[in-house]
Amino acid sequence: MKLLMTFKYLLIFLLLFMMPVCDMVAASSAKTKEKETKEVTKQKEQLEKQNEAINNYNKGLQNFKDGLKDEAISNYSMAIELNPALSEAYYFRGYVYAVMGRDDEAIADFTKAIEQAIETKPEYMDVYARRGNVYYNKKEYDLAILDFNKALEIDPTNKETYLNRGYAYNNSKQFDLGIADFNKVLELDPTSNMAYLGLGKIYANKRDYKTAVDNYSKAIELDPTAAKAYKFRGGAYDNQSEYDKAISDYSKAIELDPKDGGSYFSRAMVYYLQEDFKKAWDDANKAQGLGEEIDQEVLDEFRNSAGM
Repeated sequence: MKLLMTFKYLLIFLLLFMMPVCDMVAASSAKTKEKETKEVTKQKEQLEKQNEAINNYNKGLQNFKDGLKDEAISNYSMAIELNPALSEAYYFRGYVYAVMGRDDEAIADFTKAIEQAIETKPEYMDVYARRGNVYYNKKEYDLAILDFNKALEIDPTNKETYLNRGYAYNNSKQFDLGIADFNKVLELDPTSNMAYLGLGKIYANKRDYKTAVDNYSKAIELDPTAAKAYKFRGGAYDNQSEYDKAISDYSKAIELDPKDGGSYFSRAMVYYLQEDFKKAWDDANKAQGLGEEIDQEVLDEFRNSAGM
């Protein structure tokens, strides 16, 4: 009887002790489920954001294809807001900014894409070249060359990058390096009239006008519709005092590109040297009408010489 009573008290004690423990386990289990639910919800929201970012990115691609640049910018911006790790959105927004001439914003976006290592993806490995082109447009040739160097490390057979670096070398007066790049382009593509045009510009800057004429002539052979080649060859003839050939080339350039005020003014200068003042004034007046910036004193001299 005494043993039975002891067992009874022990059972009551265990029941009283286990009740709060069970409550604690139940509470802990509820908290774990709540945490798991929150985590699942968070993951679901993140997935929805990523999907919405992709949708906006795709809309941006379509809007740019349709010529709706501002709308494309808005789409890419929303995609970036939803998923800041979407490097493709930075790349394409940078590309659109570049097309729109918004150079600083383009550089910022290309830089952000590079920070996210977008160049490791084969279809975007031209990102350095694209940023280099923007630096070139800003006349920041040293920075452009650095980007073209990096681009060529990634893709050493890209003739367009060699071509652009060649022009950057020319504009920064690194003529021998520019010549090497244009020759590399011709090694990769012997039909590149732009490479011959670049060589012509470099030799003209070096005052080797005969070699400049030879290269401009090769550019014209490859593309007889290249107005700039005629214009630049006209300048090389002009510097050799071959005025009739210069006028002929300037006239052909005008025929091919009648809105280029520079060709009109260059021809005006040759007419003036030949003392054909009426034609000189007509061309100078036409050039100014097309937006060519001409010093007022020069215009007055042309006008007065023509007796106007």
